[in-house]
Amino acid sequence: MGVAEAARQHDVNESLIHSWKAQFLEAGRARLAGDRPDQGVSLLERENDRLKRIVAEKELELDIARKVRRL
Repeated sequence: MGVAEAARQHDVNESLIHSWKAQFLEAGRARLAGDRPDQGVSLLERENDRLKRIVAEKELELDIARKVRRL
């Protein structure tokens, strides 16, 4: 399907499709060159893991405190 036909079918301007295509191709080239746009995601995953460990430690402390109060 050509750009003109896709633009008509989806009721968008042809220049918008050309712009999207250029952005897509540039992102692909950058990714192949080693650019890692997902670094922000890995930072969030590490922070999430750190917070999970803190919550687990606090939960353990609360569990121990509950057991000590029962003695």
